[in-house]
Amino acid sequence: MTTADNSKVEIRSLADCTFNQAVELWNLGFSGYYSDMSTTLEKFIPRLGQESIRPGLSVAAFVDGEPAGFVLIALKRVGGIDLAWNGGTGVSPKHRGKGLAKRLMKEAATIMRDSGAAKGLLEVVQHNAGAIAAYESAGFQIRDGLIGAKRTGPFPEDILEASHVKSYPIGNVKPHQIAKLPFFREETAWSSAWFNHPEADGVLVFDQNGDVGAYAIAKRRYGEDGKLLSITLLQCAADPAHPERKQLLHAALTAVFSPFEEDCMRMTDNTSTSDPALTEWLEAARFETVYTQYLMIAELK
Repeated sequence: MTTADNSKVEIRSLADCTFNQAVELWNLGFSGYYSDMSTTLEKFIPRLGQESIRPGLSVAAFVDGEPAGFVLIALKRVGGIDLAWNGGTGVSPKHRGKGLAKRLMKEAATIMRDSGAAKGLLEVVQHNAGAIAAYESAGFQIRDGLIGAKRTGPFPEDILEASHVKSYPIGNVKPHQIAKLPFFREETAWSSAWFNHPEADGVLVFDQNGDVGAYAIAKRRYGEDGKLLSITLLQCAADPAHPERKQLLHAALTAVFSPFEEDCMRMTDNTSTSDPALTEWLEAARFETVYTQYLMIAELK
């Protein structure tokens, strides 16, 4: 396969590349990105297993024998269906703007479909118009907004007062139990999906009738001395049909990030912004937005 300038383009499986070539592809592909995405061999190899990346499904592009681009593909069976995820797409600066990303994404979408996946998922920075266009050309559509936000230290008194919500009973469960709720949001970012965090904390908020009205999934990290270092919110949603939806959701957020007097890092990880009540609470609690992304999904079957 050749390009308009007669360059020879070769698409191969990442499994046919050496580890060093894979790392080179990653670092070239994310060169000049919005944040520092550079990696090392020691970091890259564990990442493949942690994120269910399949080298045999992932693709790499070489132009005139030089590493030029890649798409990492993960595959996981959840609830009886296979889900595929684009774990990273990158093109070397030297080869950007030549249609290589679209070619790689069409190849990746075909592989996802041939692997038996029912859906393909990915996350993309909201202002990366070029990447969004490449993903749309392969059949992916924007389905949700995502936010990464953070704040450090204990909550000041004025935030504590503003965060007081109606008292609701709180229950603690595991993420897989939350996934069975009738209003559970199935479409979530891969990094915040319940099946990738089976040991995370699940929170249920009950209304006056004893019915579940909201839920949240979060992770807590502790130091060797037992001190709470961070709380990361992965998911939070309320029953959209419930008349007290907003209050229930705020109660879930309050439960997740409590106790407020703890001096630790609090953050969100690709958390859905589909409910304005969530971003409203984060703003009131003076969280700083670190990034915003889109969740994009391709229906493969």
